[in-house]
Amino acid sequence: MDARKVQKVDVAIIGAGWYGLFDSALTSGDKLFNYSDTPMPPNGGDPKDPRVTGEMIHNYLQKYAEDHGLLRRIRFNTFVEGAKKLPDGWRLTLRECQDVIETEKLLVATGVTSIPYMPALERAPDSVPIIHSRDLGTSWNALGDDNIENVIVTGAAKSAYDAVYLLLNMGKNVTWVIREDGGGPLSILPFRVLNMVNTIAVASTRLMTHLSPSILNTKGRLYWLLQRTTPGRWCVGRFWDFLDYVSGVHAGYARGDHVEMLRPEIDRQSVFWAHSGLGVVTLPDFWTTLHKRSLNIVRGEIRSTQERSVTLKTGEVLDADYLVMCTGWGDHFAIFDEKHKADIGLPGYHGQIIPDASEKGFDWRRYDIEADRIVDEMLPFLAKPPTLKYPKSLDPNLQQKWRLYRRSIPVSLAGKGDRSLAILGQIHTVQTPLVSEVQSLWTILYLLGEIDLPDTDEMAKEVALWNAWTRKRYLNQGQKFPYSLYDFLPTSV
Repeated sequence: MDARKVQKVDVAIIGAGWYGLFDSALTSGDKLFNYSDTPMPPNGGDPKDPRVTGEMIHNYLQKYAEDHGLLRRIRFNTFVEGAKKLPDGWRLTLRECQDVIETEKLLVATGVTSIPYMPALERAPDSVPIIHSRDLGTSWNALGDDNIENVIVTGAAKSAYDAVYLLLNMGKNVTWVIREDGGGPLSILPFRVLNMVNTIAVASTRLMTHLSPSILNTKGRLYWLLQRTTPGRWCVGRFWDFLDYVSGVHAGYARGDHVEMLRPEIDRQSVFWAHSGLGVVTLPDFWTTLHKRSLNIVRGEIRSTQERSVTLKTGEVLDADYLVMCTGWGDHFAIFDEKHKADIGLPGYHGQIIPDASEKGFDWRRYDIEADRIVDEMLPFLAKPPTLKYPKSLDPNLQQKWRLYRRSIPVSLAGKGDRSLAILGQIHTVQTPLVSEVQSLWTILYLLGEIDLPDTDEMAKEVALWNAWTRKRYLNQGQKFPYSLYDFLPTSV
C-alpha cells in the first residue's frame, strides 16, 4: 500500500443533509417540515406566515447541527471519490486528498441533488456563460448585471420554474426552452386549496393514504371501499379531478397566453400521476410573474451556443446573454464502480442498465412479473394509465430498479448477514424530514443488529412489489426513482 494516511472509524456517513445530519445525531449518541424533536421557527418569527424558505431550512439544519454537537464530526469540503468493499467494512478514498477512511459501517446519505448534470453542447469561442440551476445563488451578481438582458432557461423540473420566476423578478427577458420528448411541464398545486385548506396539511392526513393508492396500504375497510370497489374508485378519481381543476384555475392555463404551454401533457389527473414531478406554489405572485410578457416559452432542445445566442436542434436561433441549465443531477452513486453497484442493487445512471445479479440467487424477472400482477389486482385504479401527449416507454425492463429492501438495505448483502452498508435519502416525497427521521431510526437499528430481517425471498418480493407499484403509480418519475410523493405516511410506518 502507498503512504496514504488511514483513519479507522466505526461509522462513516457520506452527506450532511436531512438524512446525514439525523443519522449523525443518532450515531454520535446525542410543524409540518422539521424533525419531530426540534420545531422549525416560523418565517420571520410570524406564526401566521406559512412559507418555508431556503434560508429557513439552511438556518434550521445549521442550528440542529450546532445543538447536537455535530459540526466537530463533519469533514467539510470533502468529496468521497470511491468506496470499496473490505472483508470487515468499507474503504473510502477522497478527492484531492491522500487520506483513506476505513469504516465498519457505511451510511450513504448523499441525496439526489449534489452533482449537477450538464448535457454536452457544441460551444463556439466566447460562447454565452452557462451555469447549472444549483449555481444561481453564486451567480446572482453576474446575472444582475445590466448588460445581461436575455436569459435562456432549459429544463422543465421545479428548479426551472424557480429559476424563471427569479429571473423575471430581476427584470430579465426569459426564454424557457423545454424539449418535446421529455416528461413535459410538471403539475403544480396551490399552497391552499380554494384558498382555505393547506395542501401539505391535507396530504398529511390518514384519509389521503387511502385516496392515493399505495401498495403499502392494502388493508382495512377504507382501502377496500375506495380501491377495490367501482364506486369507490369513481370517488377517488373525482377527488383528483377536482384538485386538477383547482390547480389549473390557479395557474391560469386557460387565459390564452404563453402559460398555456405549461399545462401538464397528460389527459387526466395530472396532480395525481405526477408524471413529470410535482410542485407546490407558496409565493402569492408566482403565477402572476410567469404570466408576464417578458417570458417566452419554446419547445425544443439546445444544440449549440454562440457569443450572444443559442441554436436549437431545429436550427432556430435565440438571443441569449446567459444560459441556465435546469437539467437535473448526475450520478450520485459514482463512488461505487459498476461491479459494486450490481452487488449492492443500485441502478445504472442515465439509462445505463446494470444486469441483475441472478447468479447471486435472485431470479428478479420472476419476482417482477409476480409483482406486476399483484399491483394490478390490489390497486386496479393504477391498472389503466392515462394517455400522455408524448408517450414514454414504461417498459419494466427499462426501469431504473433499486434492489434495496425498504429503499435502504442491499438484499444481496443482508442475505449474507453483512450489515455494513445502508443507502439513505432516495425516496422522493413531499415530507422529507419525517421520512428521513423514520428511515434513519430503522436503519441504525438494522446496522446495530437490533432488527431481525425476513429471509431473502421475502425481501426480494418486497423490493419487486415497490418497484412495480412506483412505476405504475408515478409513471415516468417512478420509472427513474423510488417515488412516493403522497405516500409518506405508509412509507414511515
